[in-house]
Amino acid sequence: MSKVYLGKCEEYDKKKIKTILKKAFKELGGIDFVKNKKILLNPNLLAPAEPEKAVTTHPSVLEATGQIVQEHGGEVFVGDSPGMGTFKILYRKTGIEKVVRENGFKFANFKDKIQVPNKDGKIVKNFTLAKAYREVDIVFSLAKLKTHGMAYYTGAIKNLFGMVPGLLKPQFHYKFSDKELFAQMLVDLNFAIKPELAIIDGIVAMEGDGPRNGNPRNINSLLISRDFVAADSVACRLVNIDPREIIHIRKGSESNLGEMEKKRIEIVGDIFDDLKVSKFKQPPKETKVDSVVPLPGFIKKIVKKILVPKPKFDHKKCILCKECIKICPSKPKSLKIKDNKIKINRNSCIKCFCCQEMCPAGAINARRFVL
Repeated sequence: MSKVYLGKCEEYDKKKIKTILKKAFKELGGIDFVKNKKILLNPNLLAPAEPEKAVTTHPSVLEATGQIVQEHGGEVFVGDSPGMGTFKILYRKTGIEKVVRENGFKFANFKDKIQVPNKDGKIVKNFTLAKAYREVDIVFSLAKLKTHGMAYYTGAIKNLFGMVPGLLKPQFHYKFSDKELFAQMLVDLNFAIKPELAIIDGIVAMEGDGPRNGNPRNINSLLISRDFVAADSVACRLVNIDPREIIHIRKGSESNLGEMEKKRIEIVGDIFDDLKVSKFKQPPKETKVDSVVPLPGFIKKIVKKILVPKPKFDHKKCILCKECIKICPSKPKSLKIKDNKIKINRNSCIKCFCCQEMCPAGAINARRFVL
């Protein structure tokens, strides 16, 4: 039986967040294990964005967590690998730099790379990770509850993809372009890193066209657990997403990374039904071909390709910054400029939605063909 602490929090007030975290840590067995240890707090810092946009983990959550770690004798390191922009701009704009400086935290080394063997991995036996992983003793995942164009939901498990150096992320998307494989890669990554604690910032989450260009939505919740699968499962149910439809959560359960089923998860803290939200806007999902009409195998394959959500450009919003072209992992690239507009090669596009994630203008959305 796994345990997930659910705490009601209606604003980013550091004192209130610390109170919730302390209650959670007590329920989860305490955090005395951080004493005399180097603790890496890995927030979601997808891109340089102000905290109120709900693109990144709020600095108040990081600050409260770090202060508690310090109070228990731990040394705090902070870092994440962005998909775009410099570390300096990223940390400043997200509010992380100020928190690190004022609290005596340290920035972790996310510039250099190391090789990490992964004997427990099913498909990835060796990962290239930020050197920070080797320089600390324990990793905490400080995730943001958001929708995601490719994965549909991102939280504790997927957040650790931030431990992969930014320029290598597109290579992972290209190598594991199949969603099932990409999901298993994320599970393997969690086995390699062996994080100790998941904290999901759902005080203000993101719905719609996440993980960068969706809409902030007050969920008023913090979720804390040592079981990342359980934490993500509860977070999904909180916003009316079936965790079994999120491939990396399902793969995590199948791989014994953690518990997904309700009967195997104990929710402590505040009452789940009091915090559950309705009409949480989800990104377009792939239509199950068999749910439309029974089809022969070869036709089913064609129809499935048509029904898969695809990136769509709003050329009126596009500023031609070319970030989407830079991040595109396809070989050759699926994006190019033609007639002063970004054009997509639908045949080579792997539907990873890296372009959507990195678009600073919100000009790319996930859309699917409707029968």
